[in-house]
Amino acid sequence: WHIYRPGRPLVDPDTGEVLGNEVVFLGEARVVKFGEPATVEITRSVQEINVGDSLLPAKEAPVTTYAPHAPEQPIDGRIISIYGGVAEGARNSIVTLNKGRSAGIEIGHVLALYRHGKTVASGYEGGPEAVRLPAERYGLVFVFRTFDKVSYGLVVQSTRPVHVADDVRKP
Repeated sequence: WHIYRPGRPLVDPDTGEVLGNEVVFLGEARVVKFGEPATVEITRSVQEINVGDSLLPAKEAPVTTYAPHAPEQPIDGRIISIYGGVAEGARNSIVTLNKGRSAGIEIGHVLALYRHGKTVASGYEGGPEAVRLPAERYGLVFVFRTFDKVSYGLVVQSTRPVHVADDVRKP
């Protein structure tokens, strides 16, 4: 059995639509005595397990073969969370994207990470007061799990901290 706890809703930052609900993996258990109630032994835990957490049957993970590749169509998405509920990530962080299979995302896609350009004072007399700098590419994310409206990726390269709301695009 796998042990989970309900997490927070995954909300698209652009539309406000709830794309799904996150669950937090807590560990694994096996039944040692069937009955009402049954007795389980926790065989592995990665976080504390509390009364009220849920047990779901463990499924054997399918073996998926893939070749890392760029998507054929343009992708314009955003990071909506970083695993562990942290505000920043880095290389080897797992991120949740607001695009999934319905947007053409597939397992094996490699997407570029971009930081929004800042707005700065132009410094030119008679010119505009402020200028928006272009977005800066700073890394790559590898998609390893997809759902209809969200997907999960591993940050495989990053020269800067990864933030929630950063952009992901076709490289």
